[in-house]
Amino acid sequence: MNSYSQSMMWTVLVFSLVCINRTSLAPGNNAPIRQEEGRQIPVLCYHHVYTDMKGHAPAYSISLHNFRAQLKMLADSNFHVISPDQLYDHLCCAAKLPDKPVLLTFDDGNQEQATLVAPLLDSMGYKATFFIMTVTIGKPRYLSAAQIATLSAHGHVIGAHTWDHPDCRTQTVKDWPVQLGKPKQALEHITGKPVVYLAWPFGAWNEAAVSAVKQYEYKAAFQLAGKPGETPGLYTIRRLMVAGNWGGTELYNEMLRTFK
Repeated sequence: MNSYSQSMMWTVLVFSLVCINRTSLAPGNNAPIRQEEGRQIPVLCYHHVYTDMKGHAPAYSISLHNFRAQLKMLADSNFHVISPDQLYDHLCCAAKLPDKPVLLTFDDGNQEQATLVAPLLDSMGYKATFFIMTVTIGKPRYLSAAQIATLSAHGHVIGAHTWDHPDCRTQTVKDWPVQLGKPKQALEHITGKPVVYLAWPFGAWNEAAVSAVKQYEYKAAFQLAGKPGETPGLYTIRRLMVAGNWGGTELYNEMLRTFK
């Protein structure tokens, strides 16, 4: 074999190995995902944020005071708030992340996410991902289409949270056009941008649901925290549900415990 043939053989071999490696991490697989320096990337999940927590507060609520304290902790501890695209590129393709990355997410599309949360985030230079339950758009106490468009225009990411928040483990083939297709279409119409991320209602999923999410061309999906230390796939990325009584210190300690 001459030197030219040997060179071509090694070129083909190297190219083949690269393709095999990238295929194993392709978004069509729910294979284990990369971690930053041996740790899972912290992803935080919020729902309601209120200025007045007196009386009966909704479940999954946090006071604006505690939310500010948590954001201050992130800033003082030199965390860097990243986007879901940055997280996806890292998990899928080994793109480098800043030191101490964290992703902020908000579920359901509650109105105060535009009136209270977004202004505070914007003042700190932070951008979040808002997963919208689209059946509620424009209804009392929920985001309007105009508010969703404004969030997107200000650099926040809009994702889907299904049409009306079912347990996706109970859904069948006939349900997916409404639960996955309809929200994607509605939110893309509102924002003028692709909607490629989804949060599982109740954090609940099964393999049939994952297959459906892939079919509707979502790049990744987010659950809630599973067993500490388990390594999920691109369609079952773990999130920490933030408790309303946590300040900055409590959140910091829980992040260390949850994302290992």
